[in-house]
Amino acid sequence: MKPNQPVRTVPPFRHIVPAMCLTAQLAVSATILSNTAYAQEQDEVPCMQSVSSWCELSEEQTDFLRQSRLATLPYLSLTAAVADGFRPVGADAPAMGRHWVNFKRLFDGEINAAKPEILMYADVNGRDSLVGIGFGYAVGRETRTPIPANPFPPDAWHRHSGSLDMESHRTDHEDSGLHDTRKTTHSRGAEAAVSVLHSWVWIDNPAGVLEPNNWALPYVRLGLSRPANTTPEADRALSLSSMGTEFFIARAQLFPELGPIPPGGWEEALRRAEAEVNTWWNARPEVPLASSEVAWLAGLWKRSGLKGL
Repeated sequence: MKPNQPVRTVPPFRHIVPAMCLTAQLAVSATILSNTAYAQEQDEVPCMQSVSSWCELSEEQTDFLRQSRLATLPYLSLTAAVADGFRPVGADAPAMGRHWVNFKRLFDGEINAAKPEILMYADVNGRDSLVGIGFGYAVGRETRTPIPANPFPPDAWHRHSGSLDMESHRTDHEDSGLHDTRKTTHSRGAEAAVSVLHSWVWIDNPAGVLEPNNWALPYVRLGLSRPANTTPEADRALSLSSMGTEFFIARAQLFPELGPIPPGGWEEALRRAEAEVNTWWNARPEVPLASSEVAWLAGLWKRSGLKGL
């Protein structure tokens, strides 16, 4: 990662959060990069929201997330989050960051806009920066567990029921039918789990504010805007230059059924690809990604035999 890249605090959403005066500590902590949609003027937003990713929200859902963003303003400082009982859980995932969970809230049986159970922090320019928040509740071992009242449909939530290592190294939350069905109660026999909803209220997620993964995050970490013509393979290849390699090595070990193993094994293939990405990254000028670079990144991921990851 190139050092000393300029950063800027995210201004309030238009129509969402009133202007506020941050303390010096919070102003320093608010290091979300200016390339996110929340820090740019949007020329065309096809709705009354500030950014397109919020267009699918109802008025009730919008108000809920407005309250949540305002309530988490103090947590721009990770120190404040720790003081309020949040603890790190799992890996720093390329498209999620690391989850910090307040277990007291997780088991209180309610969903409160002002008291999210989960905060997502990512390393941006060497600092833990708040990039998103989450809501969650425990699904007990009884056959039916009531869903706490909240304005979001059940299929906006996804379920975690495996080991911590496996669950924190998934990249398929939106791809493999892990969303809950549209019911008012959960039914999974004797299986205990945690049901989670992510909300990207601190950096934009072009896929949607409620989508579990945010593949704009690898670009944010590097001070880039995510090109509209990018691909999943290019996203993943770019993440190798911003802490993604260790994540994918662990993922390959945890999910051996991912696909054909590259010659020399997953780790060797990932290390070689990481070296190529870093060489390219360190030599390029600080300009937006060109289409040719997106194509090169996608091609590197494929020819390295990493498509299964």
